[in-house]
Amino acid sequence: MRPFAALERLLERLFERPGARLFDVGVAPATLARRIERAIDQERRPGAEGTVAPTRFVVSVDARAAVELAGMPNLENELAAAALAHARRRGYLIPERPSVAIVASNDLDRGATTVRATFAGPFPLADTAGPASERTRVHPVAVQAAPSGVLRVIGPDAMERRVRLEARPIGIGRGDDNDVVMADPLLSRHHARIVPRNGRLVLTDLASRNGTRVNGRAVKEAVLGAGDRVELGGTTIDILPPDASWTP
Repeated sequence: MRPFAALERLLERLFERPGARLFDVGVAPATLARRIERAIDQERRPGAEGTVAPTRFVVSVDARAAVELAGMPNLENELAAAALAHARRRGYLIPERPSVAIVASNDLDRGATTVRATFAGPFPLADTAGPASERTRVHPVAVQAAPSGVLRVIGPDAMERRVRLEARPIGIGRGDDNDVVMADPLLSRHHARIVPRNGRLVLTDLASRNGTRVNGRAVKEAVLGAGDRVELGGTTIDILPPDASWTP
């Protein structure tokens, strides 16, 4: 299939998927795809063998939109596929498969969106020689290992429990359907979620009533690492290294 036709079909799926029309103008999935395309065209750079496209995109949206878009778990991959199709259609050089991360920003108004585009490496890029038809070939990218660690959870009663982080999302809240259920009256039923993403642990506040803090700072979304402390209501969660001793 021609790249332009493939892109059109992808955008049609983004428009027609369930819930795609529920978002305000500016945060609809197809609008995000178009803004990434614009960032590619604006940030492209000359390389040794032709024009090089940026391949790493951080899409910032307002906090409420981030929660809504989190309900589309495959959206980042689909936006990356749209970026690849656009770069191929333009004939740009692509040193790696594009990646997209959608993050929440407290500095953006409702419906506002920004896109930051960066490159895979310095110029001139290697492995770009050859016929024009081969210049957009995507080379294999090493698979990133799933992040791991241990959560030390201490509730309002000062009781401690430990939860091992695995390659799956972990929901935190008062509701019985969470992975970490806490009898904390200051927690929302679905307060926050920790998700492995691109080799990182990403904490997202799920529009909770009393908010979430990381190392004393209020956040809507944050990347976590060993040594970080998360505060949710009267509950604290310490991120421990994978080799920390633990009891279920």
